Amino acid sequence: MASWSDKAAAKRAALAALIPSDLKIASPPGPEVLNVTGFPFDSILSPRDIEITETADVGVLLKKMSTGEWTATEVTSAYCKRALIAQQLVNCLTEILVDRAMARAKELDEHFKATGKTIGPLHGLPISLKDQLDLEGVELTMGYVGWIGNISKKNSVCAQLLLDQGAIFYLRTNVPQALMFGEADNNIFGRTSNPYNRDLTCGGSSGGEGALIGLKGSPLGVGSDLGGSIRIPAAFQGLYGLRPSYNRVPYCGATNSMLGQEAVPSVLGPLSSSINGLGIFMKAIADAQPWHHDPVALRLPWNEAAYNLADHGGENAQLCFAILWDDGVCAPMVPYARALKETKAALEAAGHKVIDWVPYESARGSKILIDIYNADGGEDIARARALSGEPKLGWSSVLDATPKHLSTYEYWQLCHQKTLFIKEHLDHWNATVAATGTGRPVDAIIAPASATVPSKHGYPAYIYYTGFCNLCDYTAAVFPVTAVDPSVDAKPAPHAFHSLVDKANYDSYEPEMYRDAPVSLQCIGRKNEEEAVIRMTEIVDAALKASRK
Repeated sequence: MASWSDKAAAKRAALAALIPSDLKIASPPGPEVLNVTGFPFDSILSPRDIEITETADVGVLLKKMSTGEWTATEVTSAYCKRALIAQQLVNCLTEILVDRAMARAKELDEHFKATGKTIGPLHGLPISLKDQLDLEGVELTMGYVGWIGNISKKNSVCAQLLLDQGAIFYLRTNVPQALMFGEADNNIFGRTSNPYNRDLTCGGSSGGEGALIGLKGSPLGVGSDLGGSIRIPAAFQGLYGLRPSYNRVPYCGATNSMLGQEAVPSVLGPLSSSINGLGIFMKAIADAQPWHHDPVALRLPWNEAAYNLADHGGENAQLCFAILWDDGVCAPMVPYARALKETKAALEAAGHKVIDWVPYESARGSKILIDIYNADGGEDIARARALSGEPKLGWSSVLDATPKHLSTYEYWQLCHQKTLFIKEHLDHWNATVAATGTGRPVDAIIAPASATVPSKHGYPAYIYYTGFCNLCDYTAAVFPVTAVDPSVDAKPAPHAFHSLVDKANYDSYEPEMYRDAPVSLQCIGRKNEEEAVIRMTEIVDAALKASRK
């Protein structure tokens, strides 16, 4: 029998063989070239390919196809080509489905030519998928060598609904082994790098999505988020991303780790090069009525009144944002303070109110979250690895963690602790009504997307800046603000630290090492506030852009 390493090597070779010779980079940039976002794609792609893939706005792409200015075939072809070049720069793909995608694009074009009408609101839009969304007849490994040869029998519900709305699937993207650490790295495909600085991580677990979209190889992708796995990759590549609340986007039929763990469920959501991509994705999914196809999907149609901030004073009301500067366990790296100050000034200049957010028992919340993740003592991952004998990867290996396998009673008690905590956190949020001056509690929290900017490969990052949203089921969106500039983001002098992880985070920051790394923030709303969070993120994004004119 072939060894696990031989099986992985064969899979990598098969993937590489799908890149046609005319798209292979003749002289790939060497390892000394860290920022590859300026790679001359026009040396391989046609002017039309460049025009299409440089159109970051998802709404513009859809409009051009709906009016017949661009065909689905040429848009899909352009993104396929750019994605295959991106693969050679940052190693972001796991499945290449060009033939399938082009056949689908041809069908859409024929329908449009015959009827003059589009098929759904996503007609012709190439959408990339994280390597856990099942597609009928396509292999899915989710980073496990033992799953090579695992062919999906049917489409996941989310994938099927996107197809019904006119989308085109053309590839899947890299993930961590088991999806359970924050860097796209596994024993089959290896590590994905950050296109802004290849010495740094792309994040995880939707890291392949982040790197691909960061190189404009996709206009919109679907990731999943259990502790920040959409938001962190989006943030680390300077993109937009949305963590919806539980079951707003159907998860049925998608593959996952720890199936049956429902105390803090993973959620599916979008990453995009444009902010309107978030709303376009969410509205298309809601309009497809996922509750008819997924037994736990919420019956929540798209709510235009909520998007127009009906619960936040109305479209033109003054909003009150609260800034989370430091959660009290791990202070964010210096560039985040600059990004937060810039955002505060921009919001105030736009007429909104900004106050400080007082974090609520972050150490306690973080422990509950991690204990839920580890409740099976690592058995789920161990069973999957045993299929091939592959070694364990990820931060738990680095930390030599040996989580305890909880009894049923212990797990029930942990879930009860979670319920008590999130009620207290809700009360804490509601109490801010005394400080806002609007007659409402804080409309949204503005927070760092992580304690670290895109970190060194293999570095065990602190995730509670995103993780508290998963624990409390808050809707949260990521938006880009700036990038690390060593000339202004100097390392501060040593000081008193909150914790060991705080000191480790401080010690790891070297400004020159992080040059050009994107710095992004979150706009965090309450449970099931997808429409309002998208609109408030648009408001924050517009304020930032206006402040730079």
